[in-house]
Amino acid sequence: MEPVLFLESPLIEKLYGGHKIQDSFGIGDPSKKIGEYWVISGHDHGLSVITNGPYKSQTLKNVYTNHRELFANDPHDKFPLLIKINEVTKPVSVQVHPNDAQSHGEGKAECCLFLDVEDGSKIIRGHTAKTKTELKQHIENNEWDSLLIRKPIHDNDFIFTPPGIIHGIEGKLMMAEVQQSSDMTYRLYDYDRLVDGKPRQLHVQQALEVTTVPHQEPEIHPVTMEKDGNIQTTYIDNHFFKIDRYQINNKQTLDNPMYSCVVILSGQGTLILDDTSYPVKAGMGMIITSQTKTYSLSGVMDVLVSQPPKMT
Repeated sequence: MEPVLFLESPLIEKLYGGHKIQDSFGIGDPSKKIGEYWVISGHDHGLSVITNGPYKSQTLKNVYTNHRELFANDPHDKFPLLIKINEVTKPVSVQVHPNDAQSHGEGKAECCLFLDVEDGSKIIRGHTAKTKTELKQHIENNEWDSLLIRKPIHDNDFIFTPPGIIHGIEGKLMMAEVQQSSDMTYRLYDYDRLVDGKPRQLHVQQALEVTTVPHQEPEIHPVTMEKDGNIQTTYIDNHFFKIDRYQINNKQTLDNPMYSCVVILSGQGTLILDDTSYPVKAGMGMIITSQTKTYSLSGVMDVLVSQPPKMT
């Protein structure tokens, strides 16, 4: 059995992309405008591939399907999480995601940890409409400035976006994103941009159907602890995912109750599993399988650890 699956994952060009992902992690084609790096993905639109051990060259989707024992016999039909690092250099379309019931199991809750944010950057976070009728009127009249709520965003801010929340980004930044494994997005407004001379498709009717009215900002209560020179922040632990960040300066041992999706955001060091050590560095994604109950990280690095929801 394999205690860790190292991954090679796709880089996806986007209208709003740039070059920081390639520059930061030493990967990909520096001439392309990369908007999304799907670091850990079992989704058909961009599959991670295993690079080590007996499952080398197989997709994460295939290994999850056929070797569920590596994933604590997780009952989800598909690998439940999709973890990305994104760069934004132009406004992202204003959008909203459906829940599972509204999308045949393709619901999308997501979290974002903002990194390397330029001054003046803002997120769009909700709307001012009190009723669906009012929301529809604002949209039909293109009253975006009075409809959309904008908030400043800074380095290390963290937000949780459940289905139904209108959201977007205006500014320049990198961010880590953890979401349900879905690529389902309803685009509400795209700043009247043209691609090859044509506007991109909007999904106004679908967006209206799934948007929460009035806007309700979800509460999250991150908890930060410092121990032995390391800082651990637990951002969220709900029925979608559990997300922790470890800012490591000394060796830290972590529990692995099910299986863990580990992304090295910056720095470098060593992953220690039993008596075996593996070098790790910024940009790497890996899964600590359920074959091991603890693992250690040593070095100076910023690490995001995501786990699927607890199984009942």
